[in-house]
Amino acid sequence: MATLAGQRAKFTYALNQYNQADDQETRTKFVRAMAKVIADAPKNDFTVEQVTKGQNYPVAEVNQYINDVGLLVEPELSEEQAQKQIEAGVDTVEAVRVGAGSAAVYAYGYDCCPDRLKIGSTETDTVQRIYSQRNESTPDKPVLQLGIKTDQCRVLERAIQSVWRMRGRKIEGGGDEWFKVSREEILSIYEFIKEP
Repeated sequence: MATLAGQRAKFTYALNQYNQADDQETRTKFVRAMAKVIADAPKNDFTVEQVTKGQNYPVAEVNQYINDVGLLVEPELSEEQAQKQIEAGVDTVEAVRVGAGSAAVYAYGYDCCPDRLKIGSTETDTVQRIYSQRNESTPDKPVLQLGIKTDQCRVLERAIQSVWRMRGRKIEGGGDEWFKVSREEILSIYEFIKEP
């Protein structure tokens, strides 16, 4: 029986591999893998949106294979194998996890630039979200520094980011969510915000 988390893992893994592929044969292989997951979504009682979770993927290329009889990718990656690949792609050894809730605010960075962290949020698995952001220009393996479970991830994310913007710690040119901060600094803001 397919699980939503497992199907998301398979899709995310295939999309990441597609984005990193240098040759057309490999890209086609992972387009077909994405198409397989999307084609199977209704059979597993999931919507395409639930499986893709709004990730940008090559829709036109994937749609070419949706109705292809020979869609099955050999050998097909199992949900468990996809999840293991994703978990291996993000270092979580020293991550601090706090809070409670169904969503999360997270901070991750890279060993090569330890004073810079991306502060984001997700309503799905944190490691899967970080893995989905990896690409061929990623300097090394992403390192999850902090995971804050919450039921109001967007509100908490904006509050934490606003503090760092106001303090001039936003890194320009690196996307909207990169800041020159440490895990401990983010935790201190979180502790302040969560106080009644």
